[in-house]
Amino acid sequence: MRIVRGCTLISIRKSVDDLTRLEELEKREALSKATRDCYALAIHSTAHYAVEVDPALAVDFRNHLKGIEEQSRAAVSAEQLHSAQSSFRGELREYRDKSNEQLVKLRKEVESATAAMAVFAETIASNGEDHEQEVGSRLTSLASTAQSNDIQEIRGVIGTAVAAIQSSVVQMQRSNQLVIVQLQDEIRVLHQQFEQERKALFTDRASGAWNRQKIDIHLDNLLRQNQPFCMLLVSVRNLKRVESQNSRTVVEGTLQALISRFRAITGDEAVIGRWTEDQFVAILDVPPGRAIPLSAEATRKLSGGYAVQENGLSHTVTVQVTAGVIDRNPGSDATIFRRKLEQLAGAISGA
Repeated sequence: MRIVRGCTLISIRKSVDDLTRLEELEKREALSKATRDCYALAIHSTAHYAVEVDPALAVDFRNHLKGIEEQSRAAVSAEQLHSAQSSFRGELREYRDKSNEQLVKLRKEVESATAAMAVFAETIASNGEDHEQEVGSRLTSLASTAQSNDIQEIRGVIGTAVAAIQSSVVQMQRSNQLVIVQLQDEIRVLHQQFEQERKALFTDRASGAWNRQKIDIHLDNLLRQNQPFCMLLVSVRNLKRVESQNSRTVVEGTLQALISRFRAITGDEAVIGRWTEDQFVAILDVPPGRAIPLSAEATRKLSGGYAVQENGLSHTVTVQVTAGVIDRNPGSDATIFRRKLEQLAGAISGA
């Protein structure tokens, strides 16, 4: 009887210990999940409230933070969470440095434009005062000579005044022409800077291709004009794994090399851009019969190894690619075409 009672007590104690350990594990798991969620929320808030010094840079920053947020939520070990923290710090540091570069560049441009306008204003004011004094002096001489009865004196003064005034007019024309040339040069430089900023706004920084916004604008124009065209979609199936195993420099170098190969396949006339995080698209002005073989060629040639340099060392990155093509005929419904396009994008991602 004592043995049975002792066994019962041991069994109860063991059950209590098991329940205690289970409760502790559940608390730890709940605390771990709360930690991951809080950290992911902090990353999400950082992306949402980021100051947009450069819109294109801010878009890339938010996209990268979105990936880190997903990485932190999926972390199942301390090492994985520390990896997400390291990536987060790196993104913040790089965004700060690039934003500072943009601000410094903007300050210099403002200072240069201000200095140039100050020079123009001083030049115009100085020349205007000099010519005004010269013309005023000659007019005073003419007014004084008008009271004289000496014809020779009057003729001489008039001749001198006319020559002086003509000289002032020529100098003013030359000065104004110089100012105009300088202004035209400043305007040309500003146009170049504006074009560079506009291009940066529509460029995917990581790959160098057009971004989704630019592709959507071009696609809308083609649909509005009822133009026939084909779209070749390429999906990088293992992009997330490539990003988790390589530095950002190596990943961006790989994507840029992929775009270079993609352009070699489609030709320079194609409009190539980043459709989603792991998909790229080329808009082609070719018949459907020619676009279909390009799909197989893209799958074959874009898949494989890419040699990328970083700090003098070569890294080989293997990329897995699938491709698909869709064509649009004149008169076809734009909404149906877009739906088919999204279906194709989903199909090649899950192929």
